[in-house]
Amino acid sequence: MIWLLAALGALVVVAVGLLAVGGAVRRTEVDLPPVVLEVHDAVDWIAERLPEEAASRLTPGDVVRVVGWWLEFVGDAGLASRHGQELGGSDAVADGATAEQDAAVDHVVARALEVPDDEGGPLDAVAVVVVLDLLVVYLTELGAIGAEAQAGGEAGA
Repeated sequence: MIWLLAALGALVVVAVGLLAVGGAVRRTEVDLPPVVLEVHDAVDWIAERLPEEAASRLTPGDVVRVVGWWLEFVGDAGLASRHGQELGGSDAVADGATAEQDAAVDHVVARALEVPDDEGGPLDAVAVVVVLDLLVVYLTELGAIGAEAQAGGEAGA
């Protein structure tokens, strides 16, 4: 009789443990870590993929400035957050990001055309737009923007 009670007790302990672990796993599946943009990784990725004509018109420092200006615009528009902070609802962020894309390009190109001569002079507007297009591709592959961002895309580019 004591063996039966010991076996039943062990079975109850195992069942409770499995339920607790299963619940914890289910909760952590929903909470995905935020995607973090590392500027130098993005710049390296973009520089590797720049078409030859655009690459001949921009230095790596120019690409860093273009990415910085884009981040400046995104931050001013309220579409960026510090690590771990949530933005507004995912639908609002997606709608805002789509609506602001043209304004972001205009902002960055305007900043590129204002570069003083002692800092390399105005940057080529077409090359700047190519960099911005590649930045959007990078962020999409990273899972920071696009459908993967709303569905919880994985980081990796």
